[in-house]
Parts: sequence; C-alpha cells; structure tokens
Amino acid sequence: MVTTLLLLVAIVAILVAAYLFVWKKPRRARASPSPNGRARGPEPDQDLSSLKPGDVVALWSGKEALVERVVACRETLPGRVTRWDWVFLEGGQLLAATPAGNVLYADTVVLHQGTAPFEQLTGEVERGGVLKTFEARVREGTIGSDPVFFEHEGQRYRVQSTGTFAVPDQPVPEAQVWSDVQADEGQNVYFKLIGSDGTQVLGIWTSHIALLFGRALAAADVREIYRSGR
Repeated sequence: MVTTLLLLVAIVAILVAAYLFVWKKPRRARASPSPNGRARGPEPDQDLSSLKPGDVVALWSGKEALVERVVACRETLPGRVTRWDWVFLEGGQLLAATPAGNVLYADTVVLHQGTAPFEQLTGEVERGGVLKTFEARVREGTIGSDPVFFEHEGQRYRVQSTGTFAVPDQPVPEAQVWSDVQADEGQNVYFKLIGSDGTQVLGIWTSHIALLFGRALAAADVREIYRSGR
C-alpha cells in the first residue's frame, strides 16, 4: 500500500514538472502583424536616385507621374565636382534629385529677354541686378548679413545660390530655355531662391530664364516607385 502511494506521488510530481517546463517556459516574441492582419511585404521602393524613363513615381497626393527624361548634371569648381539629376515628369513637372535633398517643381514661368523681371535678375550690380549683386556679396563675405532678394508677382524670394551646369552628351527637352542649353558649361546658369513660406524656386538661364516653383520632398512624400519593365 505504501509503495503504491509513493509511486502515485512520484508520477504526480513528474507530471507537474513536465507541465511547468513545457507550458510555462517563456515564449519567443513574434513579429507584430500588419494592420490588415496580413504578413508584411517588402518595403516600397522609394529610391529617387536611380529613376529611369518609363518609371512611375507615386506621390503623397495620391497622384502618379511618369518619368519622361532623366538628365544627369554636373557643376565643376576648383577641386570639386557636384553631380545631380533633373528628372522630367509628365505634365511639365521637374524633380531635382540632389545630394542636398529632393525638390519637386510643379509650375514654370518663362521670363523673356527684354522684360523688366529678366533685367532685374541679370542686370549689372550698379543697376541692382539680383544675381550679380548676390555673387559680389558672396565674394566680399557680406551675404550673410546683407542678403539679396528678388520680388516676383507680389512675393519676395531670397537668393540662396548661383552656379553653372553641364549636361555632357545628353539630349535636353525641346522646350523654351532648356533647348538652348550649351555644351560650354559657362553658358548655362542656374540659381536657387526660397520664399518666406518655404517655396523653392529654381532658375535656369540660357537664352531666356525659366523660373520653376516647387517644394522640398520629405522621404514620406514619395509613396512608391514603379520601375519600368518590372
């Protein structure tokens, strides 16, 4: 009788120990499911630096834009070469993919030679020419304390930078200003302005001047890129 009781106690002890080991041990953490309960797929493609003609960019607004042309640009300065891409999208939009960040320009205005805004931008320093005054103050080291502004259609924009660019061995759009880009880098001028509301302005000066108005893009502003042929 005693032997049988001891045997039962031993069996119960073994079962309790097995329960504690198997059912009460810490469980490995599992990845949280996606909001719709499905397994998460691969992250969306948002790399603007490798866009090609035929790709489609899906933007924050829900709109999608087809890439029509990509022009690789460079600016050559003593001891330094800067490279960036101008991505021409359908509908006249331009996406600038630069080392300093990405900007989407949605609207373009052309300032023709002989007009007051054109002369205001390109005139000599003594005549208040905006671009040459900016460059003179940069050389003098006074641009930080004495910035240069350009007024256009009731808005005031501060000049941020000027430079020249080359697009070696690449076709450019057959549009005003762009079609006059020269092989000589020194003949192709660009400049950047910024408004008090954060509006980004890109100026391209060849024969006439194109002013492109847009906004800086954050990473979340590009929902996905659909690659051509995939």
